[in-house]
Amino acid sequence: MAPQDDSVFQAYVDALIRDDPPRVWSFIVTIFGDLAQAPGSQISGSVLTRITELAGIKPEAMRVAIHRLRKDGWIDSRKYGRTSTYSLTEYGRTLSAEASPRIYGAAAETPALWHLLIAGNSQDSADKLLELQALSGSYIELGGNTVLGPGPLPDNTAGFFALQGTSLSVPDWLRSQICPPELGTACHQLYTALTQITAHLSDTPANSKLEAATLRALIVHSWRRVVLRHPALPDFFFPPGWPG
Repeated sequence: MAPQDDSVFQAYVDALIRDDPPRVWSFIVTIFGDLAQAPGSQISGSVLTRITELAGIKPEAMRVAIHRLRKDGWIDSRKYGRTSTYSLTEYGRTLSAEASPRIYGAAAETPALWHLLIAGNSQDSADKLLELQALSGSYIELGGNTVLGPGPLPDNTAGFFALQGTSLSVPDWLRSQICPPELGTACHQLYTALTQITAHLSDTPANSKLEAATLRALIVHSWRRVVLRHPALPDFFFPPGWPG
């Protein structure tokens, strides 16, 4: 198998990015979450610069993003002579680990139980519902301060109308709400890009480990942008032919 030339590698990158380049800070979070999530793992500044450059990101944009991530507590940096290395902070590792099951996990299982929570008209009740949604990440908004969640009722349901059961009917309006057209388009575009890349990658492999790492990071980031936009749900929540 002959190594690929620069134009082939660039075609792979273009297929994944299309006309929607990733936010630089978010792409760097993906790189660390995928390649250096374990405690003690580090990425040198030169390697990080090269990966982001191969993904079409200018060095100055990477430096601005690194500054933001350090300021926000995501990453630490150390300097050894003229060489800088970067690693996730404990905070960064925790958030990366929380997202990993959704990014790398298999298809969602069907829960045996579901529960419904309806908040009242008070601001305290609505705020408590928003807090539950943010902490769990698994609730489905139904509208009108109403959410549906997998599993048994949470321990504290004070202030909510709460209902738990095993039977569930999913109407088409909810499927459309969970799977808006723009998300379906994003899923289809990613599938098309991966199909194109897979068809040629065995004949034109990456020239270097850095190119392979760049393609992997772009693929994981593209998938992350899709999969984290809705909760993990069983298949019957999705419309027929759903490309996700």
